[in-house]
Amino acid sequence: MTNLAPSPSPLTLLLELGQAFHSTLELDPLLASILRQLQSAVRSEGGSIWLLDNDQKELRCTHALGPDAESMIGKMMSAERFLSAYHAAAGAVVKIDDVPRSEWFEHYADYFRARARNVIIAPLVARGDLLGTINVVNKIGPLAFADDDRDLLGALAGHAAVAIQNAQLYKQQRQIEERQRLLSQIGRYLQQTLEIDILIPRIFGEVNKAINAEAQSIWLLNEEQGVITCRFATGPGADSIRKVTVPVGRGIVGACVAKQESIIIADAQNDPRVFRGADEKTGFITRSLMSVPMVLEGKSIGAIQAANKRGGQLFNNDDLSLFRSIADSAALAISNAQLVANLQESYDLTLDALSAALDLRDRETEGHSRRVVEYTARLAQQIGLDKDTLTDIRRGALIHDIGKIGVPDAVLHKPGPLDVEERKIIEKHPRAGYEMLLGIPYLQEEIKIVLAHQEKWDGTGYPFGLKGEAIPLGARLFAIADTFDALTSDRPYRKGRPYEVARQIIAEETGKQFDPLAVEAFLAIPQDEWMQIRAMVMEEVAKRRAQYEARVHKARTGLLNPDMLKNLPEPK
Repeated sequence: MTNLAPSPSPLTLLLELGQAFHSTLELDPLLASILRQLQSAVRSEGGSIWLLDNDQKELRCTHALGPDAESMIGKMMSAERFLSAYHAAAGAVVKIDDVPRSEWFEHYADYFRARARNVIIAPLVARGDLLGTINVVNKIGPLAFADDDRDLLGALAGHAAVAIQNAQLYKQQRQIEERQRLLSQIGRYLQQTLEIDILIPRIFGEVNKAINAEAQSIWLLNEEQGVITCRFATGPGADSIRKVTVPVGRGIVGACVAKQESIIIADAQNDPRVFRGADEKTGFITRSLMSVPMVLEGKSIGAIQAANKRGGQLFNNDDLSLFRSIADSAALAISNAQLVANLQESYDLTLDALSAALDLRDRETEGHSRRVVEYTARLAQQIGLDKDTLTDIRRGALIHDIGKIGVPDAVLHKPGPLDVEERKIIEKHPRAGYEMLLGIPYLQEEIKIVLAHQEKWDGTGYPFGLKGEAIPLGARLFAIADTFDALTSDRPYRKGRPYEVARQIIAEETGKQFDPLAVEAFLAIPQDEWMQIRAMVMEEVAKRRAQYEARVHKARTGLLNPDMLKNLPEPK
């Protein structure tokens, strides 16, 4: 038998416990304190607190004391049974002296452990709202609980219920504030970048603080292929689940996207709708799941998911509401990012077409533009330029010679040295290319390379004789890449020179033709890297040429009838 000190008077207990109940607004420590105080006040072996969820569909044991406390905590039961018992008792505190023989046993059996002899069950009601119930089990000693114990528990339950409701309201307010902070932060992220691969990790880093899930993922719809692909994931197995595809309509994420419905799964292992392929691939065991579609203007673009809320809890409507708000923001951001990406792709395809047009005029230099793009980009990486600057430099390098489209074939294809007049013609191409592209807003940085790619560090270049740092950085890097490619490539009038010779020539031009820092960056890159870049580009050029010829052949097939095709030669 446990020895307890003499109990204070009921009034003293009410005053002391009432003050203790209202001393904190943190729900979890408050509930633990309430249960300990009540157990001590009525001298019971144990007890538990059960709270209704927001929808009043389930009742969950949040705290328990006594021999079987661990098995009780987290236990769930249907709120329907609890509400039926509550109404049957007309909302009164119920004292059961002999549990197995009581008429109330079938109503309250789920609250008791197997060794329960006698109990008191008090509803938690605050300001007219039923919050749940609190019970104490097995009076210490040979006797059952007295009527005074029942009255005391009922009175203390009223104080406890108000304290619990205050703590719940405080928690809800904090959640609202945290949700607003989270959505505001996501809004700031949306303003900072439109790059999906940067934006999504930032968003999910914030979301995880609020949702508190073991794993999260974002899935994007590919309408043409009829699949949804995981674009980003966090948590165990994240690397494996990225790029996993699920057919539209299959599994939870497939159904979520197809039906544009939010889904919460409490028991994923026993739900036939859950697609097992992801768990099989990652080894991650999905126990609970929340999936919300990303919808923009009535059209699905994907979904976001969270799996396994930490602490053994289940996702609730508050989590779902927050996830929906995030999904709305993410849908808009991803749609905008995809539009920008598509626009950027169209820009690059246009530049590719311009570069290809020049290559078609001069097959001897085919691949030159693409080689100098990669050479210049490697130099830019070596000196640590950021991604946006690197993109500008790559594009500028690709179209650097676009002005040569206006150079006559006799000059452009001349196998030997140019005379004075021919030199004047060829030296017009940087300015011609610049003027050709000047009206295109998105090429304002790129055309600096087009205009200045023939300038030299010592001021002896053309068309303006710019000197030193007056030459745009991209053009300074490009100058080395251009010379390196020219020296190491075959021309009609000479064979390409070995790497060692090209390296020596470039080093000797430090401070004359080339920026010393750019030369230093070039010399720091091993020969093998330059050779690998060249091989990669030439393989890509051959692939592009084959694709181009295939497209031309397909276009001819689509436009012309078989009889007309018989008289057309195959592409060379």
